[in-house]
Amino acid sequence: MQARHTEEFHYRVSWRSDAVRPGFHPSRRSGSGERFHGLAPLLKHPDPRRIDLRASVLDPFGGYAVRIYEQRSAIKVFAIVDLSASMEFRGTGSKMDTLADFLASLALSAYRTGDSLGIIGCSDKIHAEFSLPLCRHPAMALNLVRRLRRFRPKGTNARGLVEAARCVPNSRSLVFLVSDFHMPLTLVKRILVSLGPHDVVPLVFWDASEMGGEATLGFRRMRDLEDGSERLLLLRPKLRARLEESYRDRRERLVHLFLSHGREPLFLEEGFKADYLTRYFQRAL
Repeated sequence: MQARHTEEFHYRVSWRSDAVRPGFHPSRRSGSGERFHGLAPLLKHPDPRRIDLRASVLDPFGGYAVRIYEQRSAIKVFAIVDLSASMEFRGTGSKMDTLADFLASLALSAYRTGDSLGIIGCSDKIHAEFSLPLCRHPAMALNLVRRLRRFRPKGTNARGLVEAARCVPNSRSLVFLVSDFHMPLTLVKRILVSLGPHDVVPLVFWDASEMGGEATLGFRRMRDLEDGSERLLLLRPKLRARLEESYRDRRERLVHLFLSHGREPLFLEEGFKADYLTRYFQRAL
């Protein structure tokens, strides 16, 4: 089988990190950065190389002032992923392949940005075998990705996504929330509330064939994407139009809900490409 080529994407945050470890992102800490932060007494910051002569001469008490610069710091990045039965859907593409492609790209991107990455896989519970504690090297994440490509989700719901918030540290983190969100909107809201302290990026995995627009008319076996149950339906033009309308309405409701919690969702309906997320973060900031 031909090896997949993984590309990185570039992400940025608008908030300031509290982390001590240097990195790429804006920080609340002073250090060896290039952005001027302010002035401080030499006795508090004993670095004679950064004495500001003008500010020192103007000090009425004859003290020395040094220039303080803002440190760039690392952040914690998490992917909370839905492994319930609806994520097993295969249509134009495979949702699990799209998920694996995204996680491989995220692992590479976090590593090259200098950030730590954690992964939490959930359905009706948290799946320890598809979860990963914070680490800075992509090897463990890529091993998890290989196992996910062979995994067939069977969880009957995604309530474990609410519990996943307990696995994320209290300090603000960048959290990619990955699901098709075929669940009650009340549950989606609970998930977002549980992740309230964090910067949540919703990734919505949909497939064009889910919407019924490409299905031929006649008797069709339709599957409930929440509980996996199936039934036989006569797909008529009016029913197909209603299915398409329900998806449009669902999309609008999800967009409104996510925006009310601070982030626009990114809908991935034709697989994953790293450039999708690079452009998403360029628009967001």
